[in-house]
Amino acid sequence: MHEIKPGIYYEDTYPGPTIGAILLPQGMIFIDAPLRPEDGHRWKSNLLNRSQGTIHKIVVCLDDHPDRTIGVNSLDCPIVAHRDAAKTLQEQSAVFRGQLPESGAIWEKYPETTGLQWVIPDITFTERMQFHWADEAVLIEHHPGPRPGSSWVIIPSEKVVFIGDAASATGPPFLGKAHLPTWIDTLDILLRAKYKDYQIISGRGGPVKLDNIRELKKSFRKIHRRVDKLANRRASVDDVSDLAGKFMDEFPYLKRDREFFPPTLAPWFISVLHQELFSPN
Repeated sequence: MHEIKPGIYYEDTYPGPTIGAILLPQGMIFIDAPLRPEDGHRWKSNLLNRSQGTIHKIVVCLDDHPDRTIGVNSLDCPIVAHRDAAKTLQEQSAVFRGQLPESGAIWEKYPETTGLQWVIPDITFTERMQFHWADEAVLIEHHPGPRPGSSWVIIPSEKVVFIGDAASATGPPFLGKAHLPTWIDTLDILLRAKYKDYQIISGRGGPVKLDNIRELKKSFRKIHRRVDKLANRRASVDDVSDLAGKFMDEFPYLKRDREFFPPTLAPWFISVLHQELFSPN
């Protein structure tokens, strides 16, 4: 457990996403959940030991990705998510079957997650929510791009922001449900002067620097141009099947994970090219 500022933590040792927590005078905010229930119980217990008797608890799911939502019931408190993320989760079967397409997600390494009860958010929002559990508010804001329902948790008073999958410190981005032009706009927000002095915590590996975000934006522009060129020459969908591997070196990852991660890139290339080729226009 890493303490960023007094009462603000992130944890990157459990399987699944990098998770966070904010301990406030009137409550505790969990940011995402460990993948495995036993890790969720441990995480919650560790925080309760530091909370001096906090009663009110809530968990914010930064999007609907299985890595961060399968284990959320282990935290046993109300769940907040963006309306679009909640809609996706409500459309799933009540029990996680582990039959989603391969994506390079961490849950695929843990077959014991099959059979867990899937989360259904208790509270949703459209653009922004505020928690007033201290003198200064904690914000939840909608910042799509990685997925339609992607959000950030922002603590302006401490200049800390949890950005979920908006940028990754470890591994390539998940592009299966991404919209790259929107994602690039989201990265531009992070690169504004407002966030210059913020500690930026990714949901994949913890702290990220502004230089990493600039590089990611550059890579996204390159990928988008490449797919546009293929679409303009009416290439077949089969022509993009090898693009994921070619772009792997654009992103940080451990070499041992080379065979595991390419699926995170492939669905977006294929789906976007298909839309470009077969759209009515």
